[in-house]
Amino acid sequence: PPRINRKNPPKPLSNWQMGCPDVVPGLRASPFWSREMAGMEFVAELEANCGVIKEELLALRGQNGFQPFRQPSWSTKLAAADVGAVSHDRGDWNVFYLFLHNQRFEENCAKCPKTVAFIDRVAPRQYKHAFFSALNPGTHVIAHTGPTNKKLRVHLPLLGVQGSRLRVADQVQEQQEGHCYVFDDSFEHEAWHDGSETRIVLIFDLWHPDFSDEEVKFLSYLQKSQLKAERAASEEADDDDNFFALLRKTQRLLHNDHWWISAADPDCPD
Repeated sequence: PPRINRKNPPKPLSNWQMGCPDVVPGLRASPFWSREMAGMEFVAELEANCGVIKEELLALRGQNGFQPFRQPSWSTKLAAADVGAVSHDRGDWNVFYLFLHNQRFEENCAKCPKTVAFIDRVAPRQYKHAFFSALNPGTHVIAHTGPTNKKLRVHLPLLGVQGSRLRVADQVQEQQEGHCYVFDDSFEHEAWHDGSETRIVLIFDLWHPDFSDEEVKFLSYLQKSQLKAERAASEEADDDDNFFALLRKTQRLLHNDHWWISAADPDCPD
């Protein structure tokens, strides 16, 4: 094929990315990223600090901060019983947000200072999405795509991992505790948890390694400006069916942690 400005033309999109609404051509695209790939140097350090992060996670039992995962009804056909919509067709999915949509959850971050500091250190080009994701036994997160290929998603399984599977495009991986998985969530993906305990994973996003630091700075500015405008609009609108309103409404829906199933609990099923 002809070269443009001495560069090869971008490869065509994978069929698995067709559902993603914002795809920048020319970025490296792979469902899963191996630790040997450029930009993945942080993986070994993340895995080495798994115990510290897990310790802070375990200390969250009995405290507030987890909330049901919800999204606007236009984004999925699965309506929730309370507010918004869900992305799982069975089971239960709760989250503990540290950062989301350029918003810092100060109370939650204060409960996990080592985790937050570690993410800041190993991922200076983070996308400002970071949270603990908890799937209860029997949960299936339906096939979906992320909003853009400008970022990669990092999973660090911490608790109750046995029985968990993650599919990205046509690749399925059985998850292991303490093993880091990096994937491009612009590819269609889904997850299953068929274990007997609540599976909890640390998740955070990174700007794509192919972007220069100057490009990340510019894109971060655009992202911050867009989210600021969307948040202001959500506060003025009568409609509560938007991301920011749902974040506020779901913060107090969980009154205890009875949903959290652990092998240490006397009534945990075998």
